[in-house]
Amino acid sequence: MPAPRPVARPLAGLVGAVASLGLLSGCVGAEVAAVPAQVREPVIDREAATTLFASLSTTRNTANAARDAAALTSITTGPVLRSSTFAFAAQTAQGAAVVAPHTSVPGTLAAPAAGTADWFYSLGAPGDPAASDGEFVESTLFTRASADAPWLLTYQLATDPAVALPHPVLGGGSAVGPDDGALARGAAALEDVLAFARTGEAAPALDVTDADQLATAHTQGFPVADLSPESGTEERSCAYEAPDPAWLTSPDGVFALASVECTQSVTLTGGWTAPTPTTGTLGTVPPGARLSAWTVTQTVTVLVEAHDDGTSRVVGSRLRPVRTDVTLAP
Repeated sequence: MPAPRPVARPLAGLVGAVASLGLLSGCVGAEVAAVPAQVREPVIDREAATTLFASLSTTRNTANAARDAAALTSITTGPVLRSSTFAFAAQTAQGAAVVAPHTSVPGTLAAPAAGTADWFYSLGAPGDPAASDGEFVESTLFTRASADAPWLLTYQLATDPAVALPHPVLGGGSAVGPDDGALARGAAALEDVLAFARTGEAAPALDVTDADQLATAHTQGFPVADLSPESGTEERSCAYEAPDPAWLTSPDGVFALASVECTQSVTLTGGWTAPTPTTGTLGTVPPGARLSAWTVTQTVTVLVEAHDDGTSRVVGSRLRPVRTDVTLAP
């Protein structure tokens, strides 16, 4: 006989620690009615989220038009801020047009109970107002340093409307968190996703059908053909960025947004040089320039699912450059 399904509980922390819903309980006599459950309010409600997204849209569009990275620090952090800052420099170097104005609105809100954590998700779905003109579906994680600090957009995942996304389980108006077993499955899924980013090879239990450019993270950077010990060295690494995943319970298991950062470092020796690509050039490096060394770092936001049956899935997005340090050949 299979074990009963664990009872989900409200979220309490970034890594999915749990807390009670704050039920009032005690001895109840024959003449005394049971005290009704006191359900805690989430850290953010629909009205506050709508105001936050309006401010995000206005500030972001103004910053994009002026390519003002400093202005973004009031509304973004982490990989969103780093990739946007780099994009401004790349647009200037390449003579590219500024990003067109875009309005974001909240989707399904999944937030822990007030006073238990400082993060919340806005999760998009095909056809809802959070989908940008039907072109992509936007799912986001906001974090803040404390209850008195501003909310900052930390992770942003844009997916094709055809890609199925998990739905959060909500209880009493707040997000529902995983038990220890689900957390362990989530941690294992994260390891499989990181191994896939590093090698391009997926574990048998990991579905990478919708991995997008996470599938090419292990080859990101500038290509260098026929590299030998005599001509130089290449090092590659991939790791998760902070903050730690904030796990949500779904009908099939748990899921969380995360960001994978991958770096390629190449040093050529003995007079060897290599050209940058003439197409698909990254960032501020001129196309076709000859280099003797470089470091290229890109990030990719992912949604990681860990299912109760032991399988897992990753939904990826496009690679976003955040660093291109180069040494031009003499």
